[in-house]
Amino acid sequence: MSKILFTWELGEGTGHVTPYVELISRLVSEGHQVHFALRSLHKAHDLFSGSGVTWHQAPFVLPRHVEIIMPVDSYAKVLHHAGYDIPSRLSGLIVAWQNLYAMIDPDLIIFDYSPTAMLAARNSRAKKIAIGTGFHLPPDSRPFPTVENELGQPQNREEVLAFENRVLKIINEALTLIKMEPLTQFKNLLDTDKLILRTLPEFDHYSGRTNANYAGIMKSPPGETPRWPRYPGPKIFAYLKYFETLPNLLEILNQKRYPTLIYGDRLPKDIMEGYFSDTLHFSHKPLDMDAIGKTADVAICNAGHGTSAEMLLSGIPLLLLPLNGEQNLVANNVERLGAGISAPKHHPQAMEHKLDRLINEDSFKDSAQRFCQSYLDHDKSNLTDNLLKTINSFIVE
Repeated sequence: MSKILFTWELGEGTGHVTPYVELISRLVSEGHQVHFALRSLHKAHDLFSGSGVTWHQAPFVLPRHVEIIMPVDSYAKVLHHAGYDIPSRLSGLIVAWQNLYAMIDPDLIIFDYSPTAMLAARNSRAKKIAIGTGFHLPPDSRPFPTVENELGQPQNREEVLAFENRVLKIINEALTLIKMEPLTQFKNLLDTDKLILRTLPEFDHYSGRTNANYAGIMKSPPGETPRWPRYPGPKIFAYLKYFETLPNLLEILNQKRYPTLIYGDRLPKDIMEGYFSDTLHFSHKPLDMDAIGKTADVAICNAGHGTSAEMLLSGIPLLLLPLNGEQNLVANNVERLGAGISAPKHHPQAMEHKLDRLINEDSFKDSAQRFCQSYLDHDKSNLTDNLLKTINSFIVE
C-alpha cells in the first residue's frame, strides 16, 4: 500500500491532530503506512501508541527567536513570527522538512497548518492535500484577508499588502539560497493538489469566501464518559487553557455550585487541586464529546474551532474566552449566530455576568438549538468516510 504523511507545524492544541485519529486508524487498517510530524509531541503517545502510526517532531521556530510585531492581524505576520523573518532561518526550516521527506518518501502528504512543510514539498513527487478549519487557508485574494477586518476594526490595505510583499521577498530569498524556484505570488505558498475546509460556512474564519469546499466538522475521538457531580442545577462543561483570570472563573463556578466538569489543557496541578470541590471536578483525560453534548446545559471554552462547533451541533450555548485572534474570529461567528457570548478580556465580573445570561436567557439556548436543527443531517462519521475516499483516490491516481 502507500506511505501517507500528516503534518502539523503551527498553532496550539491537539485540535490539529485529534480530528484525524479515526481517519488515520482506518488508513492503517487498510494497510497504509502512516507517519505524523507533530509540532507538539506531548500527546503523541496517548493518541497513537499501538496504532501503527510513526510520529516525528515537526521542524519549527520558537517565537522567542523572532521579533514579534503587534498586532498579529494578518497571515503574513503569523508567518513572520514562525521564522519567515530571516531568509537563512527560513531556508533552514525548509531543508529540515525536506530531510524528513527524504527519510519517509511519502506518496501523499496531508498538511494541517503547515506552510513551511508545503513550501518544502513543492519539488516533492508526493501528492498534496491541504486540510484545515480555514484560518490558515485564507481565500484567494491580494492581500489575504486580515483578522482585524473580520472583527470590524479599520485596516490599512496598503500596509497589509506591503508586509505581505516583505514576507514574500524573504520567502524567495530563502528559496534562492537552497536553489528552489521562487514564488510568483504570495498566495502560491498554499498551492496543493486539493484544499479541504473541515468546517461549516457559519464557522469559516473569513466571511464571503467563494467556491469553498466545506467538508463539515470532524468528530472528536472517543473520550472518557462524563461523570457529573451529583448536584442540582445546570450542568456546565468547560474545556480551557490557562489564562490570568482562570482562578477567578473557577472561584465563581464554585460559589454558584453548579455541577461542573472541566477538561484542562495542561492546567497547572495546583490550580486543579486548589479549585476541586464537590460541585467542580477536573478530568485528566479528554471527555466524550457526544456524551457531553447530550447532557450539558452550557459550555465554556477558549473559542477553539472544534469544541465550539461540536457544542453548537449538539445545541449547547457557549461562553467564549478567546486567547488569540483566530479564536476571536470563532467567537465572533458564534455571537453572530446568537448562540453564545464572548468575554475576550476575561474580566471576572464580565465572565460571571455573561455566564448568568447564558443560563437564564432562553434566546441563547434557542439559537443553539436552531443551529443544531439546521444540521441534523450532518453526519460527522460520514465526513471521515468521504476523506478516506478522497485520500485513496489520490493514492491510486
